[in-house]
Amino acid sequence: MMKNWPSLLIVAALASPAPAPAAEPVYTITLGPRTACATPTTSRQARADGGTTDVTTPSANTLAMAMSGAVAANAFLGHTSAATETFHLEQEFAIDRPDSATGLVRLTLESSLVGLVRSKYKAGACVKLASAKICPAGTPQTPLVVVHPPLCVEGDNGRLCNQHLPAIKVDKMPLGHYILMADFVLTSEAGGISDGHSAADFSPSTSLPADWVRTRDPFQGVDKKDFGFKLLLTADPPEGSKMGAMSARREDSKVARATIADLASTRTAPTPTRTRPSAAGLDRHRGPR
Repeated sequence: MMKNWPSLLIVAALASPAPAPAAEPVYTITLGPRTACATPTTSRQARADGGTTDVTTPSANTLAMAMSGAVAANAFLGHTSAATETFHLEQEFAIDRPDSATGLVRLTLESSLVGLVRSKYKAGACVKLASAKICPAGTPQTPLVVVHPPLCVEGDNGRLCNQHLPAIKVDKMPLGHYILMADFVLTSEAGGISDGHSAADFSPSTSLPADWVRTRDPFQGVDKKDFGFKLLLTADPPEGSKMGAMSARREDSKVARATIADLASTRTAPTPTRTRPSAAGLDRHRGPR
């Protein structure tokens, strides 16, 4: 049994659990003071509903923002009706990592704009502005800027919008205090003598009164659960630190493989064995013949 000890060591090395990968650094986003306003403006037969701005941290290293609202207008005795809803947000927050040695973070900003605009006759509806930027406090310049293209219709027209801009990833941003600034503007107008009307709906919860609903309007009964202007900011380790951790794990793996190979090549000297003489080699003395 002793002559098999190298094989036993190899089996033990293979069976032993691999070293656990280094834990990724944990970044935290802490919300600070906020200024959030939704300003409705209407004239004649028009409405501006909703007007909600919500900022949360669904996980320690994630910030989520959602703006939602809806505007609508009907022609009124040959006059033009109009509605506008203007959103503005300034949200302060801090990004921190207690055990950070470099003081840097990689930020990823995603954005979406989901909703509908529709109009009929002498009417129009529009998302005039949906933009946001995130910059370190005291520094107005930043690479983290998103601007959605305007979404407008006129006359007999309608568009269901589901825009998701490419994610913006910026490596090696400083830890510390930041400011999120976002703007969102919806407009709707309708004129003429006939049944001109329009709406811009980017709210998951609001709905027009029954006497404002037209059965021939497009997008009746559409699922509105994702409606709104939304942002998602994520804080992760810089790219360099991740590569360093992966390199270290690769080096550990190389050392483990080299150790197993050394054990496999180790051989002990053969143990001498005592041979018994064959029966043909026995010469027993039988005494004088």
